[in-house]
Amino acid sequence: MNKMMRNLSTLCLACTLVTGVAVADTALAQPVAAVKQKPSSLTGINSYTIFYGEPKPAVLQKLTAYELVVIEPRLWTKAQVDTLKQKGVKVLGYLSVLEQYKDSDLLKQATNGDYLTIKGKRDFRSDWESWSMDINSAHYRQLLLEDYRSQVLAKGLNGVFLDTMGNADDGIWPSDVSNRQREGAVQFVASLRADFPAQTIVQNWGLTALKDRTAPYIDGILWEDFDPQVVSKDQWSQNRMKELSALKQKHGLTVLTVDIGLTGKQKTSYLQLNSKLGYVGQVIKKSYDEL
Repeated sequence: MNKMMRNLSTLCLACTLVTGVAVADTALAQPVAAVKQKPSSLTGINSYTIFYGEPKPAVLQKLTAYELVVIEPRLWTKAQVDTLKQKGVKVLGYLSVLEQYKDSDLLKQATNGDYLTIKGKRDFRSDWESWSMDINSAHYRQLLLEDYRSQVLAKGLNGVFLDTMGNADDGIWPSDVSNRQREGAVQFVASLRADFPAQTIVQNWGLTALKDRTAPYIDGILWEDFDPQVVSKDQWSQNRMKELSALKQKHGLTVLTVDIGLTGKQKTSYLQLNSKLGYVGQVIKKSYDEL
């Protein structure tokens, strides 16, 4: 994804202590309530794409070819969303959860306690020009919900695509910080499912510990950079595929994958592997900003 919208690969930071996280919801200390299992709202979806560019007329026409699209809703009007829905397209809106781009409108309302701090300093992801956010901050979660209501619900989207969730699993923070962020992320997703049961929820990454916790509440999970030449040989990937198969069986989870720039035999291999695993794959030509 671009700097405003993407998920992250594994990075490492030295173990430190988190400060400045006093603002927390007491509900986070409570166990996540069990939910009634239901079939994924993505069952039967065979084609999808991700598009974060502007919805010009030619783009709208191309997007009607897919059963599911993930968009940047801040660039769309409700009428444009309705254009796709009237063609039977399910539309999900982007929402970054564990970090925010430095120029994000949401940050204009953030307080000091909303930022994740390491040794008293805010954690800035320089590779992505974004700030790590404390999902355990009640105020920050409220900002996320307000953004969700105005950009997803108010515009009539079918659901939400939760990005940067994988940060909790990526080893970019000390283990105690990652554990706390993971717990907060699970609680946030559980609250979305409880409050908006008809909405589709798709999580990006979080393929190790997080997915096992969020699986009861989400409809699908996206595996970015699903390169067949890597995942068919890499043991880490093999383990994840086995675990996802179990979650598909237990929770009816839909697995989406994506890779960029594959052509020829590589693209064929990618599509064949997705078909074999029962995943829904999509090859993006150049970037998420263009079709």
